[in-house]
Amino acid sequence: MANSNTPSLPNPAATQTLKQDEIPLKDIHLEGSPSFWPPAVGWWILLTLLIVATVALFIAIRSKLRHKAKLRRQREKLLSKLKTYEEKLIKNPTSEAIADINTLLRQLAINYYPRSSTSSLTGLDWLNFLDKSGNTTGFTKGAGRVLIDAPYQSGKPKNLNLDEFNQLVRDWVNHLVDKQKSGKNTSGANNE
Repeated sequence: MANSNTPSLPNPAATQTLKQDEIPLKDIHLEGSPSFWPPAVGWWILLTLLIVATVALFIAIRSKLRHKAKLRRQREKLLSKLKTYEEKLIKNPTSEAIADINTLLRQLAINYYPRSSTSSLTGLDWLNFLDKSGNTTGFTKGAGRVLIDAPYQSGKPKNLNLDEFNQLVRDWVNHLVDKQKSGKNTSGANNE
């Protein structure tokens, strides 16, 4: 009889059957980290939005620069025209020369202010508009008053102070240009 305290030896036949029943399994392999490419749909949407925003910004900046260049060319053309009219007025101070300057002032006013509120102005209303928009009183109370009187006079207009008048007109034009450069709303100037 065998001692119950002694360890029993494994049965070689039982060990043999266990090994035959075992399935050869491979070790568990976890998937690697996700690859960078192809990105998820959210990244494609974000990329598309960034491209659209960049193109829109580019178009807006280009449009703004073109608009500024156009305004600069118009301004230079009008200032050149003003200089020509001033020289003409200095050489031959006639009602026609003053009318040319008045026409140029009207063109500027129509370009920078609402046409409906500037094109129909005449007489003192026109001079008041020039004073308000130019932040001056030189048209209604100074040398600019000649714009009302000159068309009805022949030859050299009376009470014409060439230097003061030319300076007043140039100051008005420069004030308008400066106001436009600074981005102030010029359309509200005549609504006061």
